Amino acid sequence: MSEKLIGYNGKIAFIDLNNKSWETKDLNPQIAREYLGGTGLSAKLTYDLLSEADYKTLKEDPLNEINPLIFATGPVTGTIRPSSGRYTVTAISPLTKIWGESSSGGYFCISLRNSGFDAIVITGKSNTPIYLYIHDKTIEFKDASKYWGKDTYETQTLIKEELNKERVRVVTIGLAAENLVKYAGMINDEGRAIGRCGLGSVMASKNVKALAVIGSGRVQIADNKIGKEMIKEAKEAAKGDAIGSLGSFLFTLYGTNGYLDIGMALGDTPAYYFTETEFLAEKLTGKTLREEYPVLDYGCAGCTIKCGKQTIIEDNGTEIRVDGPEYESVAAFGPLCGVFESKSVILAHHLCNVYGMDTISCGVSIAFLIYLVENKLGTEKIKQSLNKINLEEIHWGNGKLLLDLIELISKRESVGNILAEGVQSMAKEFGVDPELAAHVKGLEIPMHDPRAFAGQALSYVTCCVGANHEKCDWFNVEMGSINYSRLRIKSGERASIKRREKGVMALQDIRAIDDSAVNCNFKNPSLEHFIGHINAATGFNYDRKSLVSVGERINTLKRVINCNLGITRADDRLPNHVLKVLKSGKTSDVKIDIDQNLKEYYKLRGWDWETGRPTDEKLRDLNIVN
Repeated sequence: MSEKLIGYNGKIAFIDLNNKSWETKDLNPQIAREYLGGTGLSAKLTYDLLSEADYKTLKEDPLNEINPLIFATGPVTGTIRPSSGRYTVTAISPLTKIWGESSSGGYFCISLRNSGFDAIVITGKSNTPIYLYIHDKTIEFKDASKYWGKDTYETQTLIKEELNKERVRVVTIGLAAENLVKYAGMINDEGRAIGRCGLGSVMASKNVKALAVIGSGRVQIADNKIGKEMIKEAKEAAKGDAIGSLGSFLFTLYGTNGYLDIGMALGDTPAYYFTETEFLAEKLTGKTLREEYPVLDYGCAGCTIKCGKQTIIEDNGTEIRVDGPEYESVAAFGPLCGVFESKSVILAHHLCNVYGMDTISCGVSIAFLIYLVENKLGTEKIKQSLNKINLEEIHWGNGKLLLDLIELISKRESVGNILAEGVQSMAKEFGVDPELAAHVKGLEIPMHDPRAFAGQALSYVTCCVGANHEKCDWFNVEMGSINYSRLRIKSGERASIKRREKGVMALQDIRAIDDSAVNCNFKNPSLEHFIGHINAATGFNYDRKSLVSVGERINTLKRVINCNLGITRADDRLPNHVLKVLKSGKTSDVKIDIDQNLKEYYKLRGWDWETGRPTDEKLRDLNIVN
């Protein structure tokens, strides 16, 4: 292939915070073709950077300064492909101590793509708080002492005022990351979040408060005309797709929270800490919130759906505009905690944005605490951790408790200091059965119950970061929203995944490509258009087989990184708490057993059944090793 890259800046910035220096290196065209960008490129960069000794260090202390924190875009970011406005952040997770990644929308991604760099690799630790000002292929180290302690919204505003640049975009951490909450994240634009895996705490551990980016460059792509033709074809095809059109309309009207009552009807939305799936959904649906409050719509760069919402609500006598709430937040703070008072749920989501914290891990941790107290488990040790909250306040349905605990978690005060570590650590601290902790590999289970769809259960246990619904949204397959039948990604008997294990693997690989290209997975074009938009950006001329192998290579490399950090087959499992057979709801009497599916998955992936590690043959086949 030609050495000239199309669809890329062709440059990677490596920042050493120890001496506040940086250098630029060329992006290898072969690496671009094999890993695209985003999380794929970041995984390759991480793999090449870390030595055997580094893995041992990070396994014990993920917040060690050697942990590479990488911001990246991909060749599709900001192009004509619908919903292409996203970027990614990766590092070894302080919550799970394995590979961590997250992506976010908004407009920050466009500035990052136009900054002249395809990725920003940050290592080391600044001796004082700083923020990075990235512009015109240049990086400046700016004092952030005056911003330390400020919330995520204040920080964005103040940095923009300091730089006096109207078009600058900022991603920042908040109080939760500064206090090293294990699931702290980052916020950019209108509440768009780098939410999962605690990557905000990695940033804080390096004494970096924010990245402020302004990009005036433009990345040349291979063929914009082809992209326009595919958009036209997709619009024509959509005219006859009633289901797809309705789904997009509901997202536009109600945002992601339009799924809440649908999820309950399917037994997919968990309640009362994964013990029920029936609840008063009508109290918190997107439709209800739209009727109760003024709701404004917005979309990320290049968005054709505009699922983003802003809600106007009164708080302490003052009318405020808050971002969201999103489905995952509503479900985590609502039914999972037995709270059905909308104002408390909305404010809980808002506080997590203000302090910069993952709403899923936070909600699951709070629900776990309530579950333990309600069932009189670990009560004595819980009492010992309480000094700013009473045991009697910890019960289902207490909306004020949500807000109080979010404050305590962000500040690491009282029982919040224990909840800030996540449910796996909570079980140890409170001396309860570890099988009660709802997580996979340390990452809290999202608001899609694994008992609802066997394919979702299989994807959770094999996912590169732990339980994450975005890395394989199999629930959408079973609902008919996604169908790539040639890759065996198709609906069937949802309590069984027999003979469709390859489909789960293929959807994981498709999502790895999405996170590397980088684009939003809310839009699922035909397979031909999926491939076509990437080819239109890069000129790589992938076909179905060669592009899917890129996704397989990316997921396999992430598995290698995890195995280097100590992951084995024994870690590929769900806790018993979320496998208990429910007595009511759509999934009543459903028993999920995926042991044989996991064996078939290992065989298809080329992972060794004894160790859980990809075989040398598979690594050679994918050109990961020679």
